[in-house]
Amino acid sequence: MIYVVDVDHISLAFAARSETQAAEIAGSRQFARAIGRPCTDRQGVRASTHQLRVATAQEQGVFHDMSAEFADAQADILVARVG
Repeated sequence: MIYVVDVDHISLAFAARSETQAAEIAGSRQFARAIGRPCTDRQGVRASTHQLRVATAQEQGVFHDMSAEFADAQADILVARVG
């Protein structure tokens, strides 16, 4: 499933196996650092007002198009701007 976090008028999408896993990813310090948001309280996106949601059909399409470009990349997770 593809999930989205809206951060300062930017929508960022990533894949996760479940909503629980998506919440863990979006709430991690590593995710906050990856998107360029300092995380002084060590609670990642979860500590802010950013909401995790399932991607729309259009956002899923953009995510899949972008991920196809990086199909050979060795990365744990791809975070793509979809809006």
